[in-house]
Amino acid sequence: MDENYPMKTNKWGPFFEDISGWSDTQINAITFARFIMEHREFFPEGKIEIKKIFTWVYKNLSNDKWKLYGVTPVNEQTAYMVAGNSHTSRQAAAQLQYMSLTGDSGYYVPSLRQLAWATYMVDDDGKNRYPQDENWLTDGYGDYVRHYLRAMAANPSLTPPETHLLYSSSVVQQAIYRGQFYQYHFLDIKDTSDILLRYKVFDETGEEMIRMDSKPRGIFLGNSLLPVKNTDVEWRPLRVGGVLTIRRNNSKTVTITR
Repeated sequence: MDENYPMKTNKWGPFFEDISGWSDTQINAITFARFIMEHREFFPEGKIEIKKIFTWVYKNLSNDKWKLYGVTPVNEQTAYMVAGNSHTSRQAAAQLQYMSLTGDSGYYVPSLRQLAWATYMVDDDGKNRYPQDENWLTDGYGDYVRHYLRAMAANPSLTPPETHLLYSSSVVQQAIYRGQFYQYHFLDIKDTSDILLRYKVFDETGEEMIRMDSKPRGIFLGNSLLPVKNTDVEWRPLRVGGVLTIRRNNSKTVTITR
């Protein structure tokens, strides 16, 4: 990777087609920070560069209008210094991801406040807008919702203690939760009473993270029950319930039972 540009110049460049001329955008900077975090070959060296990106964002795109409330939203770009919920929640999700990888908790409280702030930009009917401005497509298309999903995957303690997929390295083609199996009578399952979750993904090899209210009793890859002690399965307890991480090999379907 060429680390000279924009890692040293901080010229992150334009993104939005309605801006003529040069404008440095938060979306380019933070998306690149996420790229480094999701490609572990950049660690631990990449850790320093990620913090530099965060520092650049706050130096150039922070919005102090809500400082009284203890929260710093993020402006969209240097040519349009207006805070947006998609950009602010993007910042929060990336910071929580950084915390999960490094243990640096300094961004935890600011991230929670940014996520909370972003919800105030959503109207009762679900439409999104910038404060004192019109609706914008990056927010109107639900861009900011994806950042909440990423934030919960980075810090599962933010999620309610119920069985739910938080993250998959593959495309999830189907996820059926307990109580929904009556809708799928065509499945090759005779007794579904003990099944908490059954999901299917595109890739045969990958990793998933599932939030659960209690530790499961059985995990099947395809039709094969995994041994109780298996290095491909990790259970991390939380205050209520915990997080199950499954690393798959040669299987697209996973079934979790109580």
